[in-house]
Amino acid sequence: MRIIDAEILTCAAGTRYWSYLRLRTDDGVTGWAEFTDGMLSAHGMAGVVRRLASFVIGEDPTAWRRIEQLLRSRTREAEDGLNRRAVGTVVNACLEIAARARSLSVAQLLGGPVREEFPLYWSHCGLGRIRLAQAGLAEPVRTLDDVRAMGADVARAGFRALKTNLMVIEEEGARLHLSSWGGPGWPELEPDPRVVSQVCDVLDALGDGAGPGVELFIDVNHNVKGEGISRLAERFGRHGLDWFEVDSDEVAPLARARNRSGPRIASGETLTGLRAFRRLFEAGAVDVPIVDVAWNGLPEALRIAELAHNYDLNVVPHNYGSHLLTHMSAQFAALLPNVAIFEIDVEGVPWRDDVIPPPLVVDGRLRLPEGPGWGVEVDEEALRAHPVEVGSR
Repeated sequence: MRIIDAEILTCAAGTRYWSYLRLRTDDGVTGWAEFTDGMLSAHGMAGVVRRLASFVIGEDPTAWRRIEQLLRSRTREAEDGLNRRAVGTVVNACLEIAARARSLSVAQLLGGPVREEFPLYWSHCGLGRIRLAQAGLAEPVRTLDDVRAMGADVARAGFRALKTNLMVIEEEGARLHLSSWGGPGWPELEPDPRVVSQVCDVLDALGDGAGPGVELFIDVNHNVKGEGISRLAERFGRHGLDWFEVDSDEVAPLARARNRSGPRIASGETLTGLRAFRRLFEAGAVDVPIVDVAWNGLPEALRIAELAHNYDLNVVPHNYGSHLLTHMSAQFAALLPNVAIFEIDVEGVPWRDDVIPPPLVVDGRLRLPEGPGWGVEVDEEALRAHPVEVGSR
């Protein structure tokens, strides 16, 4: 079996788009991998994936370990960033081919699942609805009563936890506070007392709506840095927060925040490679490592998770894309003893289920699909029915 073709496909998804690599073989077996990213980085990522995928034309995809090392050798002098993410993408597509060629799921190919279902948390609670409203696909969030209603939705659906973002309610309605993307508070990334107070109001409203049986998480992304991480975690912790998620290029601020009594510190979703996570673990800087299967590639993600297991840490898959990434992340989680909860986006564009079958969710728990590879089939016709506009950011 040899790889004969590599194609990048994209699908509009409201205010962003989903990105995929499809590899085809001379035996007629096809492998897919999702590599969805933020708008501008998605453009660059697609170019790197396309270039690295060209190196595996003519290669045997079932020799995915060799392909992983081959692609790393092609990027040796700049192995991090988009290069590492692109390597992971190509390897993931090869893994699906290897599994499908044997009529196995990816988890079965790699030794079989430890478990076949996982408790879920409702991710981007608020952010998802704001983005859909911006695309004209949902009613906007206007008041704290709307926020309470979202919390109640989470509880009714049987989810164990919800995660929101830096969201504030103003006269015009809900707004995302995104300093690190050039919004108010950029470039200093210093917590604004007024914004912090407004976010606390949102946390209180979500907690009121969801009730005591639902844990509260927040992801502040890169919107705070340095000593501000500890200050923000402490402040939000007074409002029932169980999990404070933050991205930081420095481990010391994370370690300081973790060493104070307060919410658990979650981090790592933008990190790639075992070495980056090892620094986190050795510094005692994280309670909840977030591991991205798309950007690391499943083999490297497993290495990271297994190292975390040796530190008695439970990992969480970073799951922010289409249903394909959910299914890829589920195959990863199925192989691990140290996954306590699983991220999922509940709200999405109306055609999301047409492109890729949704996961089976029962009482707030995701069940592993039974099909080969990632467990589902991509509907290319539905995918191509929603092209990305030229010049889209």
